[in-house]
Amino acid sequence: MVFPKSEVGKRIRYLRRFQGLTSDELAKKTNVSQSMISQIERGQVSPSLETLWKLSHSLKVPVFSFFESEESNAVTLTRKGEGNLIKRVRPNVEYELLSPSSGKQMSFFKMIVSPGDGTEDPLMFHGGEECGFMLVGSLRLEIEGEVYFIDEGDSIYFDSSLPHRFTNDGDTNAVAVWTMTHSF
Repeated sequence: MVFPKSEVGKRIRYLRRFQGLTSDELAKKTNVSQSMISQIERGQVSPSLETLWKLSHSLKVPVFSFFESEESNAVTLTRKGEGNLIKRVRPNVEYELLSPSSGKQMSFFKMIVSPGDGTEDPLMFHGGEECGFMLVGSLRLEIEGEVYFIDEGDSIYFDSSLPHRFTNDGDTNAVAVWTMTHSF
């Protein structure tokens, strides 16, 4: 499955227009150029994860809502390999959305982090809560200046408003399942 940049762009345009914002107004709110927003909305470029975070915060929606259709079901089954895949080249992190999040209180996803990679600087923070469970390998998490190492079988919970980031300091891919609640 490839990154659905044209569908993501359409969704961002829909949400922007629904909120009565021009692309210039959204550019000012996100500190992303109007030209870049236009290219994203037309499916000409794939936005970085940082840009998606800025857009989600400004549009007051969960970041994973950019990858969903308008339909919202009370029960959703995601079969193996059928989740929406978001692959970052640098850092080399792959996210597979395993649940719908549009209009939902939480997102559930599988995360694969290549050795030596992780989230970019600066530290992330946003409303909500997070909980992760390590399936394979280990991750180094920095949460509000404290360092935590989670290994296979370990889990962690934290308030997402605390500045945080993760890295894979190991020699193999780290695989975890993660849940995030959304608070805007």
